[in-house]
Amino acid sequence: MKYLRLIIKNIGRNKRRTVLTVLSVSVSVFLLATMRSVITTLDSNSKPSGAELRVIVRRNTSLVDAMPESYGDKIAQIPGVRVVTPANWFGGIYKEDRPQNFFAQFYVDAKTIFDVQSEYQVPDSEKAAFQQERTAAMAGRALADKYHWKVGDVIELKGAIYPVNPRLTLRAIYTGPQDNALFFHREYVEEAMGRPGTVGTYRVRLDSPESAPNVMEAIDRMFANSPAPTKTETEAAFQASFVSMLGNVKGLIMGIGIVVVFTISLIAANTMAMSARERFTELAVMKALGFRPGLLLTLVLTEAIAISLIGGLVGALGAKFLYKVTKVDFFGFLQNFDVTTSTVIVGLVVSALIGLFSGGVPAINAARIKIVDGLRRVA
Repeated sequence: MKYLRLIIKNIGRNKRRTVLTVLSVSVSVFLLATMRSVITTLDSNSKPSGAELRVIVRRNTSLVDAMPESYGDKIAQIPGVRVVTPANWFGGIYKEDRPQNFFAQFYVDAKTIFDVQSEYQVPDSEKAAFQQERTAAMAGRALADKYHWKVGDVIELKGAIYPVNPRLTLRAIYTGPQDNALFFHREYVEEAMGRPGTVGTYRVRLDSPESAPNVMEAIDRMFANSPAPTKTETEAAFQASFVSMLGNVKGLIMGIGIVVVFTISLIAANTMAMSARERFTELAVMKALGFRPGLLLTLVLTEAIAISLIGGLVGALGAKFLYKVTKVDFFGFLQNFDVTTSTVIVGLVVSALIGLFSGGVPAINAARIKIVDGLRRVA
């Protein structure tokens, strides 16, 4: 604390250079926080609440291929299975076919969906209204807030996969994880398409997590020789499979983040070195006045770390605040996107390391400076 005023004075000596250095570090940390948040969101979405009690059944060829709806009754008879509910991806167009209007849409069995997805919290009156009305819809809270929907609003979709244009009335709004989806009645779509009797996926709730291996094996063995063999997997594995379709996206994101941080570190190091060179004579005078080499090293290094930490604080907290206010979900692909506290801490640690790296060489040079060489520049 004794030399705090000196450090602050040196930081503010060249205000333009300090501001530009802070901005460069803040941009670096902002990008790093964004990239890390993408990874943490992908991880959290692949581990939904209650997933240990659910498995997903689909065709073993592709999600595009459907299964007969008669599979549901057969699956329900397997020991360890508590409830089975069908769910089909609808993929309709809302308003205009634009990325910002994309969101998850499923037509489901309104009677059993809550028994399987027990984490969806809905007021009893809204739940009853949704289950009783054939054209009713239920939306997640985040989705309803995005489009300013309220109970009673009419939502019109244009079928892109199926030749059906549902006209739905919003009767319920649920809260809970992954609240960016819209659900409506399977009966409505089936009737409009002439009852094809096919199902995209079955969501199965188990009596205990220990039943999962036996149930998955039993389901796939039951339909192994049928025209529509199945692939059954845990919900976490099912969610993770979507991430794997993107390739090694996590490695790519981390690689870009490392390159960005390294580049900014080089820029900051050059700035710190320029600052130290300009103060060569001043540092020599300080040494002549009795400032020990270790103290000079600490002062220069503390100055560099302080500038970097300010930039890191601006970048990390700026990312957290911006994404919280805008509630960005990257067109529905990253639901519940958030910059976590751990990401903010990582950003601050990285910014401190940038300061340590960029200020290390100038600080060592300041400690090694010879008084005679510094004073000779004055003469």
